[in-house]
Amino acid sequence: MSEPIIHYFFVQSPWSFFGFRRVVDIAKKHGVQIIHKPCRAADVWEHGGGVPLAKRPKPRQEYRLVELKRWSDYLGIPINLHPTYFPVDETLAARTIIAVQDDGKDVSTLTETLMGDIWLRERDVSLPATVREALISSGLSTEYLEHADLPEIAKIYDENCQSARDRNIFGVPTYFVGNEMFWGQDRLDFVERTLQQNP
Repeated sequence: MSEPIIHYFFVQSPWSFFGFRRVVDIAKKHGVQIIHKPCRAADVWEHGGGVPLAKRPKPRQEYRLVELKRWSDYLGIPINLHPTYFPVDETLAARTIIAVQDDGKDVSTLTETLMGDIWLRERDVSLPATVREALISSGLSTEYLEHADLPEIAKIYDENCQSARDRNIFGVPTYFVGNEMFWGQDRLDFVERTLQQNP
């Protein structure tokens, strides 16, 4: 079996949303494990020189919307360009994903649901009620919501952020196959080619 895909992302990143189901499908297609590592935007941007959206120059903010619409149309993945709850404190959502994954469960449906809550359904993923409903709709125990506050889960979240810095990640989504890094959902073709070359 090939090395796993390591997937760094922010729950609230629209680009992570565009890439999520596709990278999960690529992993399944090639029979490789995928390890999801939600991390904090502030940590990644501070290390890699990124800037929060509100602090970017207006031309870059405007062109971002053009690209989001362009990719939405191309991929056939609908998206609300101006969600009510963005940016949002994604700590609870990210830690809940980590708690589920730490228990050996598949987090694909939960992660996709939480991303969709932001980008499709106008829901606030910082609220326990929203995360609880995402767990239920994903067929997972609501106890994971309580686990999200455990010190060991917070520690994993911090370790994900440190790992992102150690690997010089500067944006998301970022995928690794072995030591080879691929930044952006538009690099998923290269991820798949790498897996094909190293079966």
